[in-house]
Amino acid sequence: MNSVTKNSIALDYCINKAIPDGSNLYYATLFEEEKSKAIIIGLHAFLYELTDIIQECSDPGIARVKLHWWQEEIERLFQQQPRHPITKYLKEHIALDQNLSTSFNSIINNFDNFLFIEQTDNLTTILALYDSTAGEIWHLCGVQLGVTESLSLQHYRDLGSVCHYLRCLQEPNTYLTEPRCIIPENIIKQDDLLKMKFAAQSDSINQTDIFSPLIAALKKRLEENYSGLAKNNFSALKQGLIINRLALKTCDEILNDGCKLLSTNTSLTPLRKLWIAWWTHFTS
Repeated sequence: MNSVTKNSIALDYCINKAIPDGSNLYYATLFEEEKSKAIIIGLHAFLYELTDIIQECSDPGIARVKLHWWQEEIERLFQQQPRHPITKYLKEHIALDQNLSTSFNSIINNFDNFLFIEQTDNLTTILALYDSTAGEIWHLCGVQLGVTESLSLQHYRDLGSVCHYLRCLQEPNTYLTEPRCIIPENIIKQDDLLKMKFAAQSDSINQTDIFSPLIAALKKRLEENYSGLAKNNFSALKQGLIINRLALKTCDEILNDGCKLLSTNTSLTPLRKLWIAWWTHFTS
């Protein structure tokens, strides 16, 4: 297999993992330059690969074996001998250094915490875990895109944490189970949540009263992040502003639809996503 074919396989794998057609990130990167888009694709493919391990492995032992394999694969990447399509892609498009290696290994270690998430007391506490996983990926992405201003990078990290958390809320079969719970206790106790989950399919319960404060809190953080990012007007973070607006409008739809987090995966239409992406990119 020649190098062109290998590069094509790696590219196709990362595109399908990070920006499949119709995804928020697909629309957020429509107007990106190729070099920047490659950085975003590579790092988010890595993030979603680790996320899939947690979502798809019901056996924690198997999940840990896979996470350990990725630690070994990161070592191979920094030895210039990657085997996986994602690390092969990263080798070609990401600036590799020791700080990045340390961050990658820290992210993998922190994903292990998702295997048995004990219910936290509030949103800030649970988002701290996302800061160290998805948020760290977003922070690395900002650095790789050339942003050096620390406050903007912090807003970018927090945006990644909030958006990934919102994404996980749309996966109740993975994150609202007996060993795992990502909804804070000040919203609803886990025992009550599990009872509600089994009743939610009947559509006979009102989820708005329970979950609207959580969605409202996420909207507030998204607004704060948008203001922080838009203030400095970094062209490198335009896709972050687009993701932010798509997430905010998704929160609005969740609220308008009765906050049916336990029974419905709410998403915007492709045309609406395209309009938001275009408007945000060219007017922000």
